[in-house]
Amino acid sequence: MATSPVDSLSTKLLNRRGLIRGTTATVVSILKQQLVVPPAYSADDVPSASASTADVTVPKSKSVVVLGAGGGTGRECVKALLSSNRPCIATNRKGDFEYNEESGNPTLNPNLLSVAAADVTSPSSLSDVISSKKSNIGAVIFAASASTKGGDPSSVDREGVLNAARCCIANRIPRLVVVSSGTVTRPDSAVYKLLNFVGKGIMEEKMKGEDGLRELYADPNLIRRGLGYTVIRPGGLTVGESLGASALELNQGDDKSGRLARSDVAALCVNCLDSGDAFDATFECYNANTAKPVESVGFSNIMKSTDATKYVSGYERRGDTWEDLFRGLLRDKGHDDVA
Repeated sequence: MATSPVDSLSTKLLNRRGLIRGTTATVVSILKQQLVVPPAYSADDVPSASASTADVTVPKSKSVVVLGAGGGTGRECVKALLSSNRPCIATNRKGDFEYNEESGNPTLNPNLLSVAAADVTSPSSLSDVISSKKSNIGAVIFAASASTKGGDPSSVDREGVLNAARCCIANRIPRLVVVSSGTVTRPDSAVYKLLNFVGKGIMEEKMKGEDGLRELYADPNLIRRGLGYTVIRPGGLTVGESLGASALELNQGDDKSGRLARSDVAALCVNCLDSGDAFDATFECYNANTAKPVESVGFSNIMKSTDATKYVSGYERRGDTWEDLFRGLLRDKGHDDVA
């Protein structure tokens, strides 16, 4: 009997991740759940309009710490920072991060790169890195996630995010950027169910991490002092060169997703530091031509579809430049009413 695309992808995913073994029947049944009409959303499901503020961007002279630099997205963040001539402190648990792409590449300056040990599950480990260099640190990018070697979802995707947030607040780091996941607020969707099943509760813990982060940063005094965050929710991750701002679509409300390269996620992490519109904001991201309602995006991504949905949420953002792409993002609720 021929193997279906869903069966094939499920088997590859399970074997590659090494997180679960055995039958793929549960995963297949999750992926095959599809609806075509997105639910109606009320005003309470989307962020609020941005408040007027002073400059909350991060100077390019300031170093950016990458937590989880050894992972696929973290490594792309290091590359994006060096390409942007931003000083970078690349961290992993052992402090043995190696990055060789700068050799022979005139666009990357190896003198801007330093390496340190940091374990997101250990507050003291984070403090050792950030406190000692806080005067020169402008941002922290959280690109870590649970793995078979690096901790479970509760320790990394929830507590790790909260540890990083507390450390950034305590040391007055202007911006914390967290790489989360699209559909994280949609437990009814097939993608959520699949990722949560394969990742042993990872989507639940990512959502708890996001919620706890927003609560920590809701203090009006922090907002007035220009201490904030950006939560980025990418769609399905692919490998390849960045397509740039003009190829992407941002959305708010978690009702659309798609797929995009890790390199474009990294580019968003780095370029949002130049944007006041991305301050205290949460958004989804994907290649514009892969946009689908979350109910059907899983199968669309498997089939590598490039026919974008006609559904419009009303909260999409497009732009030819990074500045234009971020312009008009809405602040998260509770973070929009501080003058």
